[in-house]
Amino acid sequence: MPFQMRRLLYKYGEDILGSDQFRQAFGQTHHKCMTVADHSLGVCVVCLYICLVLEKIHISVHVRDLTVAALCHDLGIMGRYEKYRNNIECCGRHPVDSLDCIRDLIGEEEYSDIIENSVRRHMWPLTPVPPRYREGLILTMADKVSAVMERLGRSPARGLDRESILRLSPAAESFSSEDLDLPV
Repeated sequence: MPFQMRRLLYKYGEDILGSDQFRQAFGQTHHKCMTVADHSLGVCVVCLYICLVLEKIHISVHVRDLTVAALCHDLGIMGRYEKYRNNIECCGRHPVDSLDCIRDLIGEEEYSDIIENSVRRHMWPLTPVPPRYREGLILTMADKVSAVMERLGRSPARGLDRESILRLSPAAESFSSEDLDLPV
């Protein structure tokens, strides 16, 4: 993972990555082959890659809001087998439950319409209304790309586990360039 992406992940995601909700997400299965936390990290990695590409062609993105949305977009799935009767109900309701998690994690003052719309609409086209902001479109695409990569055994988050998350601190002297080897 490029150094710049590590910095962005740490800068905007530190509180979320260190939260009890995110730690618990390492224990919830998702997509039959991942955990909610691993999937969310993979989605965030893909989002940050897209941001870096868009930056090169002078398209601005609210990186903080996108990072928050990516890390939290599926936290509402936690406890899915107790909360939802089936996968269809989970698809429709987990984005709203994820928004409650985000409010708890970042507070109302940091909460934005971009975060809300991006998370609420990330299941498009399974849900009828597309995201309103480019950050939501990026999140939606990254979610699908990450899910496909996971099913193929090539998670964008491979190598980025609890231990490497702890190494994201900007105080760390060096970063391993081998934590992630995704093509740019």
